Amino acid sequence: MRYFPKKMSLVLAATVSVVLSICAFAYQNEPYDFRGIKWGTRIEKLSDMLLDLDGGDLKAYTRKGDKMMIGDAKLNSLHYIFYKDEFYCVRIEFAGFSNFSKIREEFRLNHGKPEGREYYDRHYYWSGGSASITLDYDESTETGELGYKYIPIDSRVDEDEKNQILEGSRGSAEEAMSNGQ
Repeated sequence: MRYFPKKMSLVLAATVSVVLSICAFAYQNEPYDFRGIKWGTRIEKLSDMLLDLDGGDLKAYTRKGDKMMIGDAKLNSLHYIFYKDEFYCVRIEFAGFSNFSKIREEFRLNHGKPEGREYYDRHYYWSGGSASITLDYDESTETGELGYKYIPIDSRVDEDEKNQILEGSRGSAEEAMSNGQ
């Protein structure tokens, strides 16, 4: 009979450990979409997007009628980034410390205390289970960026980039060998 309680306490300890580790990767109000567009949505399902930059698998779009504000902060640009036609990233640019301060405060209220540091190159981030947010401000240029990334697709982007590099280095090695080098 004494064995059963020890086994149960080990199971309970393992369960608590897993739950705590999952919670450690989350922040409050982690976004599962951006302005109503869920991460992973295919571009062909969105009729109000305008192609702005075409980088092959990576494409940046703007949105018709998009509000160029976050709270009271004015935005210079707002791009929705798609990888292989799936929505995975948002890149926002703004100018001025006042706009940075407004965005930082809005995000502290909505997402809690950020990770990161605050000094001359002010950098904050919120890391979650499925989405991450970064907020940067450069005092020397008085410009800032806010970015969202959907982690599952961002991991695919990284993996595909690594594979392309490996393929390129294999091709270079094979070419060098065939040229007798």
